[in-house]
Formats: sequence, structure tokens, C-alpha cells
Amino acid sequence: MSTPRRAALALAPPLLVARRSSAQAQAIRAVCGSSPGSITDLIARIVQPGLAQRLGQPVVVDNRPGAGGNIAAEFLARAAPDGATIMVTSGGILTLNPYLYRDLPFDPVRDLRLVSRITAGGFLLAVPASIGVTEVDGLIAHLRRKGEASNYGSPGIGFAMHVGAEVFLNAIGARVTHVPYRGSAAAINALAAGEVDFLFDSRGPLLPQLQSGVVRVIANGGSLPDLAYPDLPRLSDRYPEVVVQSWTAIVAPAALPEPLLRRLDDAMRATLEEPEATARLRAVGNGPAYLGPEAFRQFFQEERARAARGVELAGIRPQ
Repeated sequence: MSTPRRAALALAPPLLVARRSSAQAQAIRAVCGSSPGSITDLIARIVQPGLAQRLGQPVVVDNRPGAGGNIAAEFLARAAPDGATIMVTSGGILTLNPYLYRDLPFDPVRDLRLVSRITAGGFLLAVPASIGVTEVDGLIAHLRRKGEASNYGSPGIGFAMHVGAEVFLNAIGARVTHVPYRGSAAAINALAAGEVDFLFDSRGPLLPQLQSGVVRVIANGGSLPDLAYPDLPRLSDRYPEVVVQSWTAIVAPAALPEPLLRRLDDAMRATLEEPEATARLRAVGNGPAYLGPEAFRQFFQEERARAARGVELAGIRPQ
């Protein structure tokens, strides 16, 4: 009579269990397109232990920053589709980069296979407390009163917060000058000083200024409730085309076989169900927002269309 473990091994696809010793020895490379300490890197390291445990193989985070994440994505696209190389990616690399770079070294549709969405969360619409605005209608009225002198900040040209702001302005019918800064910290400091009238950004970078009371959040740009402000109005409830959010996911080389895709996806789903992983993800910003391959593909198509529209409205030309 076989033991449960032997029975499980007997039923598993040969690709997954060909040799127990070699499977245990081979590490899975989880490529990350940003530097150590970045949000995407932190998320990769939070899910790393759970994936390793469930896959029965070490998982090593391999940071390959540069070119807006394109270096890491190209590396993944060229990797063997054997499950030994995956990528923990932010959404912008897959959705915005194709419209921002003229000679993109990979095609996210042709060269990559979507495995699982890990997290998702909206960028928050923030204003200086000094202007006395407490809701979206108040901001619209403020921008109209200020007229051509009104402006908004962002971490830089082509960031999701920049593109999303243009979609928002198009929805409310306002013309506002964009002021790009070098990163979120500089943009938020300018907001706190009243140098710009609004911006979109994540809760983490905004938190010190929110706690001090010099900045106020008035709306959630995402499709999911915010973890810290669950009652904050979502812009998409009023303007369906306005969805300004960040997300992370696991992707693999395009030719990854179906059994390996399912194995990776099962491991990620189970990892995101762990209370410890959930708590740690919530602590760094966005909580788990799992989508499996089929639902993830639909979500990706919607995000890609939104990115194309936003880049067009922002008047950004590929560089």
C-alpha cells in the first residue's frame, strides 16, 4: 500500500518531479526590475519563503534594475521556459513601458506569460490641507477658481501617477499644468508646501505628511478599497474610466508549459493565504489581491488599454 506522499509523487507530472534531488538542488530565480528595498523587491522577499516551501526549491530574488524595469523583463523573456526563472514585476513595466519606449527589448504579450497577480492598491488623490479641500467636488471648484495657475505634481513624466492624473483631469474637464519632480518624496514635499494643488501617490510615501496634518487624501484611485481608508470614495465609482492603481505579479517566459504554470500559480495562491504573508504585505502598502492566470489576463488587458489612453492624454512620445 502506497503512502500519501508516494501517491502524490506518482500523480505529479514528470516535469515537476523527474528527480527529487535535482529539483531540490535547483534554485528558482525570481528576477526583480527594481533595486533592493523598493516596494516590488520587498513584496518579492515576502512571498519568497512561501513559494520556496510549496515548490520544494530555493527561491532567490535577483535584482536587475535599470531602464524602467526593461532589463529584467528582457532577461526573463530570453530565459528558458522551464520554471527556473520567473519575474516579480510591477504593473507599469508590462502596461506603460510599451508606450514609453520606442525600442522595447521585449513584448509583454508575445514574450511573457502571466501567472498570478500578487497585490493591488489604488494611488490616493492628495491635496494640501492649506487649500481647505475635503472632497473631489471641492478640488474641482478650487481648480476652476485658480484657472491657468493651477497645477499638479508627480514623481516624473510617464509614471502611473502622471498618466493617471491626466485621465482624471480629462474626466472632470479641467486643464492643469503638470509639474514633474524627481521622485515621490520631492513631489509630496511640494504638495505639503502648497506648490502644487494635488497629486496621486501611494499611502506609504504620503504617510508622514498625512500624520502631520499638512496633506489630506480625498479619494482612492484604485478599484479596491484602501486598507487604511476603507471608506475613502473611489474615483471609479463616479468616473468609471479613472482607475489609478499599482499592482505586482508573477510572470514567466511565454513558452512555460501549462503544468508548470499551474504549479507556480498554486504555490502563489497558497502563499497569499498565509496570515503572516498577508500581514507583511499589508504593512508595506498593498495587501494580497490574488488573481489566477485567466482572471489576470482579463485584468491585464483592461490595464493595458487604460495605460494607452493615459499616455495619449498625457501627450507622451516614446523615447
